[in-house]
Amino acid sequence: MSVATGGSEAAAAAAGGGGGNRVFFQSPRGGGGSGGSSGSSSREDSVSAAAAVVQVQQRRHQQGKVTVKYDRKELRKRLVLEEWIVEQLGQLYGCEEEEMPEVEIDIDDLLDAANEEERALKLQETLVDCYKPTEEFIKELLARIRGMRKLSPPQKKSI
Repeated sequence: MSVATGGSEAAAAAAGGGGGNRVFFQSPRGGGGSGGSSGSSSREDSVSAAAAVVQVQQRRHQQGKVTVKYDRKELRKRLVLEEWIVEQLGQLYGCEEEEMPEVEIDIDDLLDAANEEERALKLQETLVDCYKPTEEFIKELLARIRGMRKLSPPQKKSI
């Protein structure tokens, strides 16, 4: 059983990323001896530390180029709707999600339909194997998607 939303895979990938960057500094070489060598070692360490910071900033900038901006409110609506659909299908088929036959309800496909009748027809075709009455589920689902927008491809986020 699956509920397709047209962009949820990308949304899930975008939501899952981002485990922060770490910068490791090298400890001073030579164990803190006296004389001119300790001064140059300290300067080398600060140069390598600065290089590490610049490198991390460059990585963040590169990551920023692939970051996408989603309409979070619309994604939240889709997630709530998907959870409701899974729950309702479980009741209709009288089993848990893992045992349910392969049923795919594509919300974007329903939103593409010309009118309510066409949407209802698509849902009836999808649920043809269900032995329980599906009219209430179809009516409720159509009411819930009324006013929803099709998920557009994500927009690139400017940095």
